[in-house]
Amino acid sequence: MHKVAKRQRGISTGKPLDAEDKELFDSVRESGVKATCFFNNKGGVGKTTLVANLAAELALNFGARVLVVDGDPQCNLTQYVLGEDEWIDIYSANDPTSVYSVIRPLSLGKGYGTSLPIVKAGNFGFDIIVGDPRLALQEDLLAQDWRDAKAGGMRGIRTTFVFADVVGKAKEMNYDFVFFDMGPSLGAINRSILLAMDYFVVPMAIDIFSLWAIRNIGTTVGVWQRELKTGISLSEDPSEIPAADQARSLRFVGYVTQQHKERGGSEPDPAEENEATRKRIVQAYQDISQNFPAEISAHLGKFFDAKKVDPHLGDIRHLGSLAPRSQSQHAPMISVRGTGSYTQLRKQARDIYRGIAIRYLENVVAT
Repeated sequence: MHKVAKRQRGISTGKPLDAEDKELFDSVRESGVKATCFFNNKGGVGKTTLVANLAAELALNFGARVLVVDGDPQCNLTQYVLGEDEWIDIYSANDPTSVYSVIRPLSLGKGYGTSLPIVKAGNFGFDIIVGDPRLALQEDLLAQDWRDAKAGGMRGIRTTFVFADVVGKAKEMNYDFVFFDMGPSLGAINRSILLAMDYFVVPMAIDIFSLWAIRNIGTTVGVWQRELKTGISLSEDPSEIPAADQARSLRFVGYVTQQHKERGGSEPDPAEENEATRKRIVQAYQDISQNFPAEISAHLGKFFDAKKVDPHLGDIRHLGSLAPRSQSQHAPMISVRGTGSYTQLRKQARDIYRGIAIRYLENVVAT
């Protein structure tokens, strides 16, 4: 078992673990670092909110050592979890240390970096490699070297595995989990992240576009895996590729639905013309939600064993003003400061994220 170093953490939410949950977490921790990305090529599905709050739940309440990597050039995760003074200080530098610092040495022909540019996100209890808009500048490098990787070129394979090197270094630093937040695309950056992961989670909105995104993910990721496997088999010296990278098998551990707006409640939407229209919209959302399990099975079934894994990790219901307050306080929803209605909303958030954390851990064990 890893010896976990003591370090300063954010404030615990005060929701204790029962013995069964602690045993579950300990079994996951003992099996080594888990690299998970949160991915959907559709935007606006709550990826960043889920990554930050699930990581905070694991760090603050389970005592996990969590490293979160902001792999989205939009840097929304970084702005969420760090205070304004912190990220202004970081980005005021001429060459800020960030996720860009991880990949930049490769573009200069210097190989992988020697260390990780880690910052502590105090309120959330985890460490972060901050995002950087300049990461988008490396899209062409990753795309060009991917062509080389598919043909067996070692330079291309090394470049493709740049984020696998991050995971390897995190393992050496005794992290329990490495989470990657990603932008909404099927581009070269996200390809390199996905191919470095052990697991992926798909956050989804309850809409028709999320159904199409499931189909895109299932088709595209499978092609990438086959092409990389072929490239490794064609390489001149496969022994130069770490065994862990060659053996990595990406697995799907679940999806989470995000409901940012109440549907079907007692208050009709003023923008909707009449009660009949409102009911039709509510029914459409219910129909889409009911189709998720079948779509997941059809398009992502090759990434998980349906006999062992229930892929539905949970639903994040509409929590009113808790989310924007969490953002303004740069604090997880489970520990937002506030009285009155926030007391109940905070309790609901704690129940939601505890449930998602438990089901995530259960599926990791099952895979």
